[in-house]
Amino acid sequence: MRIQFEDVISTMTGKLEKHGAPKEKARTVAYEMATNSLEGTYTHGINRFARLIRAIDSSIVHPDADPELIASFAAIERYEGNLGFGITNALFAMDRAVELAREHGIGMVGLRNTNHWMRAATYGYRAVRQGCAAMCFTNTIPNMPAWGALDSKLGNNPFVMAFPRKDGRHIIVDSAMTQFSYGALEVAKMEGRMMSVPAGYDRNGNLTADPSAVLETRRTIPSGYWKGSAMSFLLDIFASCLSLGRAVADIAKLDGDEHGVSQLFFAIDYEKIVDREEASDTAERAIAFLKESTKAEGVNEIVYPGERMMRTRERNLKEGIPVDDNVWNGILSL
Repeated sequence: MRIQFEDVISTMTGKLEKHGAPKEKARTVAYEMATNSLEGTYTHGINRFARLIRAIDSSIVHPDADPELIASFAAIERYEGNLGFGITNALFAMDRAVELAREHGIGMVGLRNTNHWMRAATYGYRAVRQGCAAMCFTNTIPNMPAWGALDSKLGNNPFVMAFPRKDGRHIIVDSAMTQFSYGALEVAKMEGRMMSVPAGYDRNGNLTADPSAVLETRRTIPSGYWKGSAMSFLLDIFASCLSLGRAVADIAKLDGDEHGVSQLFFAIDYEKIVDREEASDTAERAIAFLKESTKAEGVNEIVYPGERMMRTRERNLKEGIPVDDNVWNGILSL
């Protein structure tokens, strides 16, 4: 089925309020999760809503909690997340990083003891819409083996980089450290299709593109093999050490769904040191050069990071957001 954007927001806002969320927080969380699905990240939008409600009911998410300042020095600050909504905590942290960047040229906010922030790209978009370049990342439960290992001791630790464009079609990459995110594997399994390249190992230790087999073993491939493995580890070190929050090793000891994670947010007001128009022209030349690439057989178009999202958004605003019938009926029955 396809459901209009505002209808999704209204329905999810009501459910969140009934489960103890203050009205403003409920609307914000519902809006961002609906936007995730509107822009094509279905796994961290409507599809994940029932799981969020279960996390509230099991006291993993504290819907009325706010971030609390622990320490600050010039352009860097550290906050306690108090197990609040991952979305509202992360929006606060990125906005605060932008405020620090306005004053100092760069801002960094560490956030500990927070919850799943859903789509990582949301916070890159939050910064670029305010004119700042940005980076942010989070750690997760252990769900990826280190390169050469059989068991999972690393998180897939999503990482975001974002740079603004004048026309609003911003450049942004949102990448888990696994070759495919678990959300992408779950969607492929639901749709009964294989992944485009091997995604992990099956129970016999063979590489496979079958999402069901990889979800069963939880033995995913690090993106870039050993490079993704190393990158995941360092993202965890930075997030946990600079927020003094939990590392992946500590999150593994918690009961219940993923919670209590650590995150870092960086914003750069680059106009403090470069002319914005010149920077914009440089970015546009880079995009144009990329677009001139010779396409491989079967490839219709070369896209820059973030380009497909705008097209998906425009279509879903017009036609409605595609939602699995069982997922939506499950939300209505909450």
